[in-house]
Amino acid sequence: MRILRAFKSELGTVESALVLIPTILLFLSVLQIAASVLGRGVAVNIVQGEVSREALFGSGEFLVGSKTGPIILSRIPLPGGGAIISGTRESLVPKLTPLIILQDKFTATGIAIDEN
Repeated sequence: MRILRAFKSELGTVESALVLIPTILLFLSVLQIAASVLGRGVAVNIVQGEVSREALFGSGEFLVGSKTGPIILSRIPLPGGGAIISGTRESLVPKLTPLIILQDKFTATGIAIDEN
């Protein structure tokens, strides 16, 4: 009887509580999408920077101490000298909303040409 009176009440507390849950889920979903897009962009920039540094300096010491995870490098020698360097790294975007079952896992790739 008390619950029925609360639903018939015109104070608005029940209505605001019912609207609050979907609003929070919508906010977290939009935040998850923004974090995914930003995370992918940052991961690609980091990988491209490390691969470019490898092409300039020619040593793998910068890649070992990478804070965000190991970057796998591969070199393809060119016929006239030099090499094409490509680097890949798998990254995870943190899960911010309970609506997502699995974490967003993606591979970031960067390439550079070593002319030496």
